[in-house]
Amino acid sequence: MPADKPTLNGAKGLAIPTLTPEEEDQIVHARITNEERPLKRVLKRFHQYTNAAHPTALSLPSPNGPTGLNGSVEDAREAFLVELASFQLLLKKSAMICEAEARQVEEYQREKQRIDLEHNTLRGQIEQLKTALDEAQVTRKRKIEYDLIAEKVNTLPSREELERSIEDLENDLVTIHDEHESQTRAIQSQKVALDSIITDLGSLRFISGDPTTSLAPSQRGTPALDGEGAEDLETSQPSADTPVPSKGDEKEEGEEGEENPPEAETNGDIEMGEVEEDTRSSRTRKAREELEEGEATDASSELSEPPDDT
Repeated sequence: MPADKPTLNGAKGLAIPTLTPEEEDQIVHARITNEERPLKRVLKRFHQYTNAAHPTALSLPSPNGPTGLNGSVEDAREAFLVELASFQLLLKKSAMICEAEARQVEEYQREKQRIDLEHNTLRGQIEQLKTALDEAQVTRKRKIEYDLIAEKVNTLPSREELERSIEDLENDLVTIHDEHESQTRAIQSQKVALDSIITDLGSLRFISGDPTTSLAPSQRGTPALDGEGAEDLETSQPSADTPVPSKGDEKEEGEEGEENPPEAETNGDIEMGEVEEDTRSSRTRKAREELEEGEATDASSELSEPPDDT
């Protein structure tokens, strides 16, 4: 146990504990915020009243006697009561101020809670408005795109018009196909007719027996045919490689087959010479005319022109 510290009178007493820094700060703060002068005045009046009511032996007697002493006690008492009443008023005022401050603190807390609640509400509303704004922007963008597409669609013809145009095109295609088939059949028939004409001309040339003319193929080629017409032409047209017998060859064959006596030949040369020359000239002229007609027909006839496939 620590030893007791001596007091001012030299007597031993209890040791006063030292204050902590926090307690010292509280005392300093209380002295700053609470004014001690009213309390000191009350204490001063109280000491004056006690000294007047209970004079000590050391106090000097009053010059006025007991009457002056009683008057001073009453005055000290009245002054003490007045000072005590003013101090009570001051305490009541301080209490009222404390209550007002407490109410203000409560009001501040309620206002703070209300502001916090309103802040949270406004924050939620802001989030909702942001979401609504985003949705409105997306809706506006889609509406603009829809308007553009609708404008493009409105520029296009209707479904009925498109169906009618498709039907018209299909009908045109059918008509064109029929016309193409008819033209193809007509061209085939014309080719067959041209082949028959060429065959007839060749046979006429062969029948005419003109030595100057032969059944050599024409320099102008016949257009190739497709299908049955080409087969008919190949079968009916004589081959160019086949030799055409001339009149001299026939005579040689006749001489080989039957030898006439030289006397008959010499006798008939003069008589038949003029007739043979006349017949030969007439045949040659006729063959030339037919040849010219055939060449003119090959050059100018529409049947001889190659078909326009386009």
